[in-house]
Amino acid sequence: DEIYGKIKSIKGRSGKVGYPHFIGTVDSFIDEFIVVRYGHLYTAGKVRPRIAISDTWKFPFQYWRSDCYKKRCVDCIEKFYYGINVNYGYIISKGALSFLEDNINCLSFKNGTGSSLSFGINGEYWNQTNSFAYTFALNYIINNLNYKFTDFVPISKDITAEYENRLDLDYSNIAANVGIKYRLLNTHFHLGAGLSIATSLLSNFNVKERIIGPETMPPFQTNPPSYERDIINGQFDDFSIIEFYPNISFGYDLNFGNGKYLTPVVSMYIPIMDVMKHDNVRNLVFTAGIKANFNF
Repeated sequence: DEIYGKIKSIKGRSGKVGYPHFIGTVDSFIDEFIVVRYGHLYTAGKVRPRIAISDTWKFPFQYWRSDCYKKRCVDCIEKFYYGINVNYGYIISKGALSFLEDNINCLSFKNGTGSSLSFGINGEYWNQTNSFAYTFALNYIINNLNYKFTDFVPISKDITAEYENRLDLDYSNIAANVGIKYRLLNTHFHLGAGLSIATSLLSNFNVKERIIGPETMPPFQTNPPSYERDIINGQFDDFSIIEFYPNISFGYDLNFGNGKYLTPVVSMYIPIMDVMKHDNVRNLVFTAGIKANFNF
C-alpha cells in the first residue's frame, strides 16, 4: 500500500501499474509467473494448479486469468457454465405404424426417415481436476417423419390394383437430458454419454393414397374424381407418455473469450422403447449441433 501510495502521489492517479510491471511479494511473483503458468508440466494429468483464494477477480492474478479461463484451472471460476444450443437431426424410424380409416385398420407404414430441429438451454459443472463435467439440457424438438410404401389390392379375379401410400407425420417433444462428458488426453476434445427423457406434445399428419395402375382402374370417387386422395377420416396409435434415449456424443470446446466457449458436437440417440403405446416403432436419431456456453 505504501508503494502504491507513492506512485499515486507521483502519477496523480491510481497507484496500480500494468503489465509488464509488477509490485508484490516474492511469493506472489512465484505463484503468478512460475507456479500457475508452468506447474501443469509437473502435475498428474497435466492440469494447471489452482490458487486457493476466494476472490480471483482482483490484482495481481489478472495477467494469467485469460489463459487460465481456457484451461479451467482457477478455483470457483470455471465450475458452472450455462448456455443455449441448437441441433439438426436425421431420424431413422424402424417398425410398423398402423393407420385406421373409419376405425378400420387399413394401412401399415414401415421404416420411414425424417429430420428434427431442436433448441434449448444447457449447463455444465466441472469437477475439481477439470477432466470431466456433469451436463444437463432442456430442449424443444420439432420432428418430421416420412413414410411411403406400395400396396397391391385384388379388385377382381383378373385385376389387381396398385396403390402408393404416403404419410407425413409431424410431432414435437420436450426433452430433458442429463449426462457426463470427459476430456480426451487433456485436450478440448471430449466424449459424452447421457440419458434423454422425452414426452411428445402436438402432432399432425397427412396421408395420401394414389392409384398407380392398372390403366383400367377408375379414379377415386372424390369431388372432382381423382387418382389421388387425402385420407381425412383416419387416426394413429397414441404416442408413449415417456420415452428414454441413451445417447453418446463427441465434441470440441472452442474458447472465444474469458468464460465463453462454443461446442460443436455430434450425437447419436439410441431407442430402447417404442415411440407409440401399442405399435412397435423406434426412432434412431443422429444430430449435429452447436452449444454456446457462458460462465456465471
